[in-house]
Amino acid sequence: MIKKVLKIVLAAVGAVGAGFFGYIVWAINPFNMPAIFKRNYPEAFEKFPLSVISPFIKIY
Repeated sequence: MIKKVLKIVLAAVGAVGAGFFGYIVWAINPFNMPAIFKRNYPEAFEKFPLSVISPFIKIY
């Protein structure tokens, strides 16, 4: 009985943890990070190897 309750509690905690992690990834949006860096540090961004993809990054 205790094992069943423990499994249910761990499943609930895991679901909440996965949801929180998903929200953090959605809030940070790592796919938009190059645009943020390019907007804030354009000179430094052009010096790195990412300058090859620099023209393809949209700045809103």
